[in-house]
Amino acid sequence: MKIAEPTVLDSDSVSYEAAPVAEAQVEDLEYRVDAGLGSIVAISSRPAGTSGWVPIAQGRWDGVRLRAKALGHPVVSSLERALAEAMRAQQESVG
Repeated sequence: MKIAEPTVLDSDSVSYEAAPVAEAQVEDLEYRVDAGLGSIVAISSRPAGTSGWVPIAQGRWDGVRLRAKALGHPVVSSLERALAEAMRAQQESVG
């Protein structure tokens, strides 16, 4: 059985033209989550107040929990809350 290698993110693999799924700020860094394929999400960051996003991690969002080994707990927790809020807002706007 062959295990798939994780996709390496770069600036060309994430479109920053579209609105992010969710955004959060932790200390002096802003984070954004962009949709990927299925439950996979792309996570990017930038120093607060700047314009250039840099992809930093790939994660999995199952609707409740975000898994992103490359990120620390405070960042993952903040992004989980932002994703949950975005999901709630989308559900309210639909029904």
